[in-house]
Amino acid sequence: MPAVKGVSLIQQIKSANENWFTPENKRFFNDIAYYGLYGKKTHRPYLVQETYAWTDMFGKKPRLHFRVHEVNVETLSIDTLLDEEFTTMEDVKEWLEENRDG
Repeated sequence: MPAVKGVSLIQQIKSANENWFTPENKRFFNDIAYYGLYGKKTHRPYLVQETYAWTDMFGKKPRLHFRVHEVNVETLSIDTLLDEEFTTMEDVKEWLEENRDG
């Protein structure tokens, strides 16, 4: 199920991973939004998760941040969660520009 032109990448990722995007999961992980973006040089798809997940553990104040998941090029299934956390969407876009591969 490679990406289809004319349909947004995030919609295609959601279609391929319906159980991942349930309201229950969004609430459990304290997610705010999801974005489908491509690496500039590799053209590889990524899922970007805007979230408060796990930042409020041990009495800490919740902190908004961004996480990046690799997406399988053929099936659009969500693959590896990268170790890096990003503070802003601009940081994510810079990472994608640098052509790093997870």
